[in-house]
Amino acid sequence: MLFGMYSGPWSKKGVSGSNRAPIHDENFHMHDPLHDNGKVSMAGQFHLELISHKDGKHRMWVSNAFRQEMDPAGFHGVLKIESPDGHVHSFPFERVGRSKELIAQSHPLKGQVWLTIDGMLGQSIPFHNVKFFWDHGSEMIEHNTPLGLDSMLPVPINNPMTAEKVELGRELFFDTLLSVDNTVSCATCHRPDYAFAEPLAVSKGVVGRTGQRNTPTVLNTAYLRSLAWDGRAPSLEEQTVDPLFNHVEMGMEDEKSLLGRLESKYGERFQQAFGGPATLATVTQAISCFERTLLSGNSKFDRFEAGDQDAIPASAQRGRSLFFGKARCGNCHIPPLFTDHKFHHLGVSWTGKSSDDRGRFEVTGNEKDLGAFKTPSLRDVSLTSPYMHDGSIDTLRGVLEFYNRGGQDTPHRDSLLKPLDLSLEEINDLLSFLKTLEGQKIDIINMTPKSILNGNKTP
Repeated sequence: MLFGMYSGPWSKKGVSGSNRAPIHDENFHMHDPLHDNGKVSMAGQFHLELISHKDGKHRMWVSNAFRQEMDPAGFHGVLKIESPDGHVHSFPFERVGRSKELIAQSHPLKGQVWLTIDGMLGQSIPFHNVKFFWDHGSEMIEHNTPLGLDSMLPVPINNPMTAEKVELGRELFFDTLLSVDNTVSCATCHRPDYAFAEPLAVSKGVVGRTGQRNTPTVLNTAYLRSLAWDGRAPSLEEQTVDPLFNHVEMGMEDEKSLLGRLESKYGERFQQAFGGPATLATVTQAISCFERTLLSGNSKFDRFEAGDQDAIPASAQRGRSLFFGKARCGNCHIPPLFTDHKFHHLGVSWTGKSSDDRGRFEVTGNEKDLGAFKTPSLRDVSLTSPYMHDGSIDTLRGVLEFYNRGGQDTPHRDSLLKPLDLSLEEINDLLSFLKTLEGQKIDIINMTPKSILNGNKTP
């Protein structure tokens, strides 16, 4: 299955102090759907709202920053449906009479699918690669996810979440038994107190060996369609395999030695959770089920977007305007996950030598991907220093100064990077805004499996 998305309904659940005036300020982005069952995604300063039906009918509306529906007469574009086998089918949108509704008709849908909108409104408003996740399963399960995240959590059909799997996965996540010298667990590098990242430039594995990349957070990875800085893993289950046997990370020799270690301690637990003995597949499935519960939302930003005008201070509101405007951060860091799920060459640590980390190129072999790395989520970014794929920038201020210069000038530098001419005050406002992306803290110790699945936790 494919994972990840950057669209989703934004609701007012759990928001107190909501007293938003009916007239919106020019920079306000409201993510509540205008139509029942709609999902909303930002595309620059505009919003696309989609409702997908099982029979293949897809309804879309375009609205501006004031959340006013726009006349779509000048819209021309398609809906692309990405199936689990990787095939993509395109269907054109057509206007319904003189209404503001656009319709695309596809074949009937079943199960989990990715819907992508590509198009233009007139000659100057592009909507490219705007993605929505939908589950048309016969028994669609919606999770009580935190404010700001999609309640339709992408869960693979062959690994449904249960309390037994989640609890087993949590214990495995924190157990150093998974490493060859009993010194490294998943939580060694993905530390809860650092938003499930770590405060080191690059990770340290067994016998003190070091890697070459910074540890990304596990938070909200349930929604990602590819994992790792180079996007080599299409699912949490597949991503979990590599660290177990990687010489630098956990260093296990083979599957047999791993399972032999786990049998005496966890044998009965695997029987309860999976109905059989531990296998490599069930080890990774259990850990993945736990990781899908690590959701960060209900941040000050989410509460502000849902109507609480007092949720973020004036400096952060100015920073928010800069983020989606002059500073151009929102071009790649798209809410609600604050990533475009793409790969960009920023010139970080790039010298052109053969020893440079070639990033996405290692996966695709395409020269355009040399030195390109995945856009990381910015949720909880104030807790995950140091930054960049190699941890080479210590502070968020340093990151903003790097982008203010237009990044590092190299032959492969992404065309989106340009000098920003931000003042010191504007950088301070951006820092204030980024601080509002901290989600509520996750209480790993006191969570119970049932409370995790029912959403009765505070991420």
